[in-house]
Amino acid sequence: MDQKVQVKLIIRRVPMQAALAWLSKAWELFRQAPATLIAMVAFTTVLSLVAQLHPVLGVILVLANPFLTAGFYKTIVLLQQQKAVEFQLLFSVFKEARYRRTFIRLAGASLLANIPLMLLAAQLMEQTKAGAVDPVTLFLLAVVLSLVFMLFAYAVAIAYFLNEQRLQAILMASLTACWRNVGALTLFGILSVALGMLGIVTLGFAFIVIIPVLQVAFFLSFSAFFALQLDESAPAVLEV
Repeated sequence: MDQKVQVKLIIRRVPMQAALAWLSKAWELFRQAPATLIAMVAFTTVLSLVAQLHPVLGVILVLANPFLTAGFYKTIVLLQQQKAVEFQLLFSVFKEARYRRTFIRLAGASLLANIPLMLLAAQLMEQTKAGAVDPVTLFLLAVVLSLVFMLFAYAVAIAYFLNEQRLQAILMASLTACWRNVGALTLFGILSVALGMLGIVTLGFAFIVIIPVLQVAFFLSFSAFFALQLDESAPAVLEV
């Protein structure tokens, strides 16, 4: 029996100015299928608003979110390949059984990780009402928020496109990718805020374009950070 080629995952460091290239390429991809991308983002936004009506709806959305995110990313990849896309692609990953267990585990981990965030946010809100905000609480909230973001930023993409099923490996790879590229991600965040200000100036109308472009650009950062390296002798390991 032939030995299977093992895959070793490498996490790249990119220059800070790479954020500009993500936005430029994202705009080019957006122009290929603006209606489809806008519809996808609008649908997920409405779902997020509906989920706030009841805790059960919120849990359902958290469970569905990895599948919807993967569907959106799959659409971007098809656009990169110059293929036609349609709105139904957003739901296509629900049919791919091999990812269900991993995505459900990711959703559960996300729920657990957000518990301290919610507790700190509630505490900060109470302090704000009382007119005495504790700097320590504010600092802890910022630290936990940053940590949770880095752990889950690329988790879905790693699981779906790199076929990694180990939860710890997925989260550590996402964390490491963010940490190694904090400069590029910081610039991307600044540019996102600047574009957000443009959306406010246009009374929100520009957000119809800005949000899809930013989401496409963020996925392109995943493509920039991760590379596959074939190694026929070593076991499959995640290099972080």
